[in-house]
Amino acid sequence: MINLPTLNSQASRTALLIAGVLTLGACSSSNDSTATTGSDNTTSFAFSGARASDYSSGRIDRISLTNGNTVDGSYPATGSDIAVTTDGTNLYQIGRTGIDSITRFDPIDTSIVDYQYSVNTESEDNANPQAIAFLNDSKAYVTRYGSSNLWIVDPSATTEEEFKIGEIDLSAYDIGVPNMTNAIIVGEKLFVLLERLNNFVPDKSGYLLVIDTNSDTEIQTGQGSNGLAGIELSVRNPSALQYNDVTGDIFVVGRGRYFPGETVTDEDYSGGIVVVDPDNYTHSVLLDDGTAENNQGYFYDIEVINANLGYLLTYASFGVTTLRTFNPVTGMLSDTLFEGLQDVDITDIAQGPDNHLWVGILSESNGFLRID
Repeated sequence: MINLPTLNSQASRTALLIAGVLTLGACSSSNDSTATTGSDNTTSFAFSGARASDYSSGRIDRISLTNGNTVDGSYPATGSDIAVTTDGTNLYQIGRTGIDSITRFDPIDTSIVDYQYSVNTESEDNANPQAIAFLNDSKAYVTRYGSSNLWIVDPSATTEEEFKIGEIDLSAYDIGVPNMTNAIIVGEKLFVLLERLNNFVPDKSGYLLVIDTNSDTEIQTGQGSNGLAGIELSVRNPSALQYNDVTGDIFVVGRGRYFPGETVTDEDYSGGIVVVDPDNYTHSVLLDDGTAENNQGYFYDIEVINANLGYLLTYASFGVTTLRTFNPVTGMLSDTLFEGLQDVDITDIAQGPDNHLWVGILSESNGFLRID
């Protein structure tokens, strides 16, 4: 385990929230895993979203993976509620609550903003985008937490009018908004995660719906109730979603009511890890988060590496998280914990391109730890 450099470059950024670690590849002639810097030399980058300690601003930092894992550039400051993602060629900022836009940056020249497009409509002022699932260069899907309509967009659009190319109505999944969060594409299917909260309280099961990316219509999975076509999950407040091509499974993390009231009950521990077959949509609980009397904390996030190794973040309270390992096939949670990664402020985990797990951590020296 080694420390990566601190990501703050000014005194006001005394604490940073690591929103994500993602690698980007760009080349003048073809898409690959590197960004060309010369005829013989290549450079590979990762990107991290960060926020100021008082939530007054946010920023994306670029990390050179081929130059000692050092921060070698930053993008223009923005609001604090941001996420960062990539289509393998371009860098995108997802501006969430109060920002409500998608911004595409040049991965090489940090001073270039390709575009910034709103995801609100005339009748919506808080679409709150959460994720982008890229199908190809000209088609992607944007989940909008504050709306019932999933957007279909053209990431290559040169004007804001050309950006939105369609939408899919998901209002059947809740009386209010279905709280769509994460989304992934597996083959020709889009999987969209719905929290279905009631004033931020998980009073009903989450759903994973499936959309045919050829027709942009919902697929009847046979796993729903009350006429709903999607997969009714056995956990509540689902937020994390990952497909692992080694196991061939989709993994969903349900957080339950991880901001409990004064009295904690078993109803609060209604989360866990669910495994979903992307072909026949069968699903089962791999690992339950326990009860009010017997638990390891609320389940927060996972990163599945292969059929033998997965990482799990458990959450005790704000700023108190622990990194654990589990078996993605048996669901066995290891009792062995990582030194220095128990009851600390871990903000994110992600598998890097160097066979390391990148762990975003808030401490006196903010930044990343890497685990082989």
